[in-house]
Formats: sequence, C-alpha cells, structure tokens
Amino acid sequence: TLASYNQYGKGEGAASPVLRKEVIAMLHLDALNSPAAEIILSLSIMLLAGFLATRLTQKLRLPNVTGYILAGIAVVPYVLGLVPGSVIDGMDFVTDIALAFIAFGVGRYFKLEKLKETGAKVIVITLLEALAAFGAVTAAMLLVFRLPLPFCLLLGAISSATAPASTIMTIRQYRAKGPFVNLIVQIVALDDAVALVAFSMCSAMVSAVDGAGAVRPMTLLAPLLWSAAAVLGGVLA
Repeated sequence: TLASYNQYGKGEGAASPVLRKEVIAMLHLDALNSPAAEIILSLSIMLLAGFLATRLTQKLRLPNVTGYILAGIAVVPYVLGLVPGSVIDGMDFVTDIALAFIAFGVGRYFKLEKLKETGAKVIVITLLEALAAFGAVTAAMLLVFRLPLPFCLLLGAISSATAPASTIMTIRQYRAKGPFVNLIVQIVALDDAVALVAFSMCSAMVSAVDGAGAVRPMTLLAPLLWSAAAVLGGVLA
C-alpha cells in the first residue's frame, strides 16, 4: 500500500480511488492470506468488542451478558462485518466446549440435599413453564401464522428450552446465593431436559407422519426411555 501511495503521487488525481480501495481491503479480514492471522485477529476483535460492550452495560447497571450479546450481534458479517463468516462457521467447537463447562457448573446445584429442600415444586414449576411455552408457541404458529402442524410442533418444542448460560453468568457476576438461586438454576437445567425430550418426541412424530407411516406408541416412548436411561446412568456413576 505504501508503494502504491508513493507511486501514484500520494494518492492524487485518478490514482486516489485505487489507493482507497486498497486501504479499505486491508480493513476486511477476508482479504488476509493467512488463516492463522485471520483467526487471531477475529478473536481479538471479539474480545475487544465484548470488553467495550460490558463497560457500557455496567454504566447502565445491566448484566455483563447483555454486553456480550450486543457485541456478538455487532461483529457478525450481517451487521458490521468485522468477523468473517468462515471464522464463525469454524468455531462451533467453542460453543460445545462452553456448553459443557456450563452444564458442569449447573450440575453442582443438583445435590441430593438441595433437591430435598426444594421438593416437588421444582418439577411442577418446570413442567408448567416448559409446557406453557410449548403450547403458546405451537398455537400461535398454527392459528396466527398458519404454518403446518409438524413445523409448529417443532417450534413449540424448541421454545420450551431455556439458555442456562445467561443465568449462570448473571449469578456469578453478582455472586448471588440462597434458596431462590438454587431453585432458579435447578429449574433452568430441568427445563432443558424437558425441552430435549419434547423435541425428540415431536421430531419422531413428524418423521413418522412425513414418511406416511403410523405413529406408533414406541416411537413416542423411545425418547423418554433414552432420557431415563441417561439419568439412571448419571446417578449410578
């Protein structure tokens, strides 16, 4: 770029648009020929954007997770385009690792003595919250947007899930403790389990209907049996 700048007389005349295009190209990470440099710069942009966003949300007395969400929306290719789509597509494993750590963090609230303290109210609240969201979204998609019933069932099952990441991050930021916090975390974790079973059952039912086959009871019971087996394995382990 400096050679071009000197060659064309400091960007004067007809050569200045060419120079501007070269400088603009340098600002896009897609123009880099080194994948390693592209990944490192993308991570740097993500971390810097998250740091700056949290400084803003702290002044507004909002949780840090709000700033992280806003920063993530801003840097993607569909908004500011600071991070290439190829880098985002190749970072799915980061999401899996993060969710694994979050799951282990939630698991420490599932101690037998804590479950005895909360009792059956955790299960009742979880079922009502998850099933209410499932029914409301399914009915809205079917009656308001007139979408096909199988697709409405899948959307309803997805809507019953709750993201534990934002809840755990907020609890850690404010160092919240007590019975209410334990109850909230248990509900969030159980809610995801209910959503997983609901989605598995709806997916199996939709697959049977689309395949012009009959919906057999075993098709709906299989996800429940697999989930029960996973829970039993965790308890025995």
